[in-house]
Amino acid sequence: MNNIIREVLEDIPAILAGNKEKLIEDAEKLGKYLANNNLSASQIRNIFSEVKRMKRYEESKNDLLLLKPKLAYIAGRHGKWQHGQLVGPVPVLSRVLTRCIDNIKDGTTFENFKDFFEAILAYHRYYGGKE
Repeated sequence: MNNIIREVLEDIPAILAGNKEKLIEDAEKLGKYLANNNLSASQIRNIFSEVKRMKRYEESKNDLLLLKPKLAYIAGRHGKWQHGQLVGPVPVLSRVLTRCIDNIKDGTTFENFKDFFEAILAYHRYYGGKE
């Protein structure tokens, strides 16, 4: 696994707890990685749209959990198997978002997750990510 991805995965608890410096730093690293590895925004637009529609954590818990199989589906659809592991930009983003979902415990961590996802896509676009 790429060092950037490993670092981002390790920082998720801090990001969801509200560390905005880590959020911005890791969103930029991941957004740049995804843009450089040809992730197209259309590959994940539906997931992002679903997250943006979610208003409050208490009302969205089930929808949030149901994102995990959707993420697995798009990762399988857009990734490729290599050495027993699904690789590619979509599987990487799926792994990061799934880890985030696993760590969401309340309204604050939920809002920080939404901010992180939005920041990843903003940096993806900034670094030339395709629509």
